[in-house]
Amino acid sequence: MTFGPRPDGVTVLALERALALPADVGLVAFTGPPTSGKTEALVRRFAALVAVDPSLAGAAIVTAARGEGARALAARIAAATGIDVRGATLDDLALELLRAHPLETGLALDLELVDPLDAEEIFERAAAPLFSAEWSDWLGTEVDPEIAGLRTPDRFADAALRLIRKLRDAGIDDDALLATAKRGAASFYANPPNLTSPGLVSATKDEHRASLAVDASELDRQRRRELDLARILARLYRAYVNELVRHGCLTSSDALVEATRLLENRPAIARALRHRLRVAFVDDAHDLSAAGLRFLRALFGDALDGVAVAGDADAATQTFSGARPERIFGRAVTAVALPARTLPPQIGAVIRAVIDADQLRPIPPGDAVRVLRAPDRAAEAAAVAEQVAALVRTGTPPHRIAVVHRTLRTLALVEDALVDRDVPIAPAGDPALFDRADVLDALALLWSAVDPYRHEWLLRTLQTPMLRLSDASLATLCGEPASPQPALFALPDEPETDRRWDRKRELRLAANLLHGERDADLSPLARERVAAFRARRERWTAWLRETSVERSARAIVEDGGLLLPRSGETAARSRLRATLIERVVTLIGEYAARHPFANLADALAYCERLAGAERGPELVDERTDAVTVASIERILSRRFDHVFVVDARAGAFPPYYVPDAFLFSTTYGMIPKESAGDAPAARTAKFTWYEHKAKPRAAYVREARRLFAAALGRADVSVTISAGGRPTRGVAAPEFAAEIESLLAAVSP
Repeated sequence: MTFGPRPDGVTVLALERALALPADVGLVAFTGPPTSGKTEALVRRFAALVAVDPSLAGAAIVTAARGEGARALAARIAAATGIDVRGATLDDLALELLRAHPLETGLALDLELVDPLDAEEIFERAAAPLFSAEWSDWLGTEVDPEIAGLRTPDRFADAALRLIRKLRDAGIDDDALLATAKRGAASFYANPPNLTSPGLVSATKDEHRASLAVDASELDRQRRRELDLARILARLYRAYVNELVRHGCLTSSDALVEATRLLENRPAIARALRHRLRVAFVDDAHDLSAAGLRFLRALFGDALDGVAVAGDADAATQTFSGARPERIFGRAVTAVALPARTLPPQIGAVIRAVIDADQLRPIPPGDAVRVLRAPDRAAEAAAVAEQVAALVRTGTPPHRIAVVHRTLRTLALVEDALVDRDVPIAPAGDPALFDRADVLDALALLWSAVDPYRHEWLLRTLQTPMLRLSDASLATLCGEPASPQPALFALPDEPETDRRWDRKRELRLAANLLHGERDADLSPLARERVAAFRARRERWTAWLRETSVERSARAIVEDGGLLLPRSGETAARSRLRATLIERVVTLIGEYAARHPFANLADALAYCERLAGAERGPELVDERTDAVTVASIERILSRRFDHVFVVDARAGAFPPYYVPDAFLFSTTYGMIPKESAGDAPAARTAKFTWYEHKAKPRAAYVREARRLFAAALGRADVSVTISAGGRPTRGVAAPEFAAEIESLLAAVSP
């Protein structure tokens, strides 16, 4: 049964009928736009089932696609029913299941859930032979080393890991990958499509048209290279899984995959778990991963009896990562489509126009949607911050305001503008932690405690507020002492490799600083500060010996004066600095907890590895007395009075689409982008043809539109879209600010 958004009375009746259905009726789905009450319907469904059978309260899975959504759903259930339930993502349940049956899983006995950043390090170990002299031993001599993407190993490894994760989520193992690649290659190259068709040629950029001018011999060469690529990826896939198993390290998606495999291979365990967990309530189901759906099906059966979901297919923002909302909502036995209730009509109309890319959609009058156009990004940040500060001054609670973008990494300018106006902020998302000056100061202090010969960090330490040495003092400390002691013997030309000293550390800075060999040449004030630093450092080294890694790190940062108020600084900036430093100290503590025998130097080396990653550790400040500054995905379970979506210019939101070095299709197999070896063109014919047929760029933009629309849908009163600089034509990527300007310009007064 499917009930659409008809008159209110009919919709209410349909909703009441769905809520009254028994628990095992099959999948029940509640769909609708923002403010339609989807989550509320899940809460009411829980209450109705528990009222009939109280035992279901302890037999329910309360979850969502994201951890914030799961916790929010559990909190709403507790507020409505008085029943405390645990809200957690499915991967938490999967990991608990694997730990409860260690002998049946075939995995390591001491399983550990690692984040994707740790998984990347594991993958680097698995892939190391591919980029070393062990190539022929690892793959065999039949594989040609001229493979698409291998000229840039880092990019190749990143693309391979992304593909492996998607394949794991989809339930495609390494053998299936290779079989699909062979079948797809045979299908494409045995009967190639018309590569000279007018539609294909005209849709292809001039610089890539040469890839279509290929003969049979070139196609056969590309086929062989493609199959070699598939063999390499299958081998990497196998090595990655083996490395995970050997180390007992699973990402959240790996935990779901392995738990699903356990349930499928051990029916008795599945039956016992199904007897204990009889119902499930899933919010934001449109972004549920393919691995999550497969886990639910393994637990509740293909019909998903006892499962109720809420979501909106038009709000899916994880389809590029493997989410398939149509596979979830398409299984619903009963579906209730709820209309928006409190969303301002103008915001609702703009959301629909953004999702549909419909510039002709009529927009009702009003001022709920505004566009702010500034000369540049700095002026944009200042204007947004001024509007936010004005809202706070006029009585809007700070926690009812959100400033968002697709990633927190791009919001530093807005953060600075807000805290300069003493507006407290609560960041949420990936803040590019290791690009922050305050975090770098903290790391410098910690490095100076464990290894003062890391001179790049020591120099930064000497310029922290505790010391603030001038350039002249630094130059003095870096020089030879006035009367150096002659060497007792000549140093060898090549120092022994097992000694810590080497020629890269010939700089005298650390020796002068620790032993005072240049103190007499410093000014009295600089000499006093250097002496105080030496005394502090002695305390720090004692703490490192006597206390835990996290406690000593926190004590060093505090003793180093990084958390003290600074002259001319607002309270909001001091608070932000403390938040950032606390996150890096917590990160060090988490590493130490996972590695009991590691010391602070090991944790700092781990931070250095994280700093080079494309994505960094996330930060979630849950205090409710501040303006939320966040990535959009971090606020999808929350509502605000006023939302500011900043930097909505082409190339920033959405960023320009850059395809991976290779794509994968269950129909066409591997699709390498680069034509490796002695090729007439840079791209392969198959990639050019597939890009025209499947249009991945269009799918990428559609997902970006849904993410942008999701941000607009978080506002109950007003939403402001801002952009800096002149609008562009939006050929390679749309400019959302310009689109909405055009929509609002057509509104009748």
